[in-house]
Amino acid sequence: MPDENRGTRALLLVALLTGCSSPAGSGDAAPAADHTASDHPAADAFVLRDLDPAGCADKAKACASQFGSLFTKSNGRADGALVAVVRPADTQCALPNSSHVVLQLSIQGQVQRLVVSVEDIAVTSVAAPLVGPAYAQGWHLDQHLDYPKDLGVHSDDFAPASKDQAVAFVCSPLSIGDPVSVYAYADGTYPASAHQIHRNDNYPDGAVVVNPTSAMPTYLLFRYSNQVF
Repeated sequence: MPDENRGTRALLLVALLTGCSSPAGSGDAAPAADHTASDHPAADAFVLRDLDPAGCADKAKACASQFGSLFTKSNGRADGALVAVVRPADTQCALPNSSHVVLQLSIQGQVQRLVVSVEDIAVTSVAAPLVGPAYAQGWHLDQHLDYPKDLGVHSDDFAPASKDQAVAFVCSPLSIGDPVSVYAYADGTYPASAHQIHRNDNYPDGAVVVNPTSAMPTYLLFRYSNQVF
């Protein structure tokens, strides 16, 4: 992705973290204003959403208590329908995590856990075609994502996020029942869960993909504060 797109990504990121709209161009920031879908066709739904973490509470209502066994050892891509978003605060759900958001996806009749870190994290988003095969429910083995190579994203495209901001960044764009794709790693010891959904220095990167069935899905990307690439 050309470097001139970084300005647009940065403005969109500000909108994601503040709940404000951003201008369609890649120049200097302008006063926040409402936009129509034509301004940001791939990311419009994100710009216009309220990113208050408290607004995500209802997305844990249908959280599962039993989980499947689809994740074999691999870097892969999980394609499924969103069942629940389990925040660190959602301790009423099975297997919550105090430093991660857990996405529960229904995949081929089983509920699987995708575990996203929200502590010491910087975030960004980018619209790009889905890397790998077309979306189809399942655990797609040996799917490799690289932020710079595949998406043109580097460490200075990210903005630091507080834990609450990171939770909202993950939760707000997602709607229960919608298709979601997640690039992740499963180590095979617990076949219900996959993790490493962030920049990884020595193996493929992880990401959450919203609207993966569209021509230009939006990737939610994460890196730790000390990562430079």
